[in-house]
Amino acid sequence: MRKSDKATARDAAGLQAHLADAWSQQASRSGETYGRLFAVMRDEFTGFVQRRVDANMATVREWSECRSLNDVLALQQRWVQSAVEQYVDQGNRIMETYRLAAADLTEAAQLAAEAEKAATERKPAAHRQAEHHLKQAA
Repeated sequence: MRKSDKATARDAAGLQAHLADAWSQQASRSGETYGRLFAVMRDEFTGFVQRRVDANMATVREWSECRSLNDVLALQQRWVQSAVEQYVDQGNRIMETYRLAAADLTEAAQLAAEAEKAATERKPAAHRQAEHHLKQAA
């Protein structure tokens, strides 16, 4: 095996190691992002369910104090309005959480793609020499 072949093989192994490292870093960042996303979503859903249970219990207590059909209808209207507001608010919070997670994942993917591009664009001197020798031989 010629020296230029050995150098090319070494450079290819180095390139492969660099690319593997870049993808490993991206996977690590993605894992961290998903971990944070799941923790935040767990907290969001738990808090939302607790707020709804509290609102429903308050409505049941207030229902026992209703003296007329008009009181019951007014209570039902407040309960529906409160529920809709809480569902809309929670939906907005979830969408924002997913948007932030997607931005983190996109940034990690872009960094990995840039690292991969930079690694493939950097041709070691031995690799360039091997290409030169191949062109001369042809």
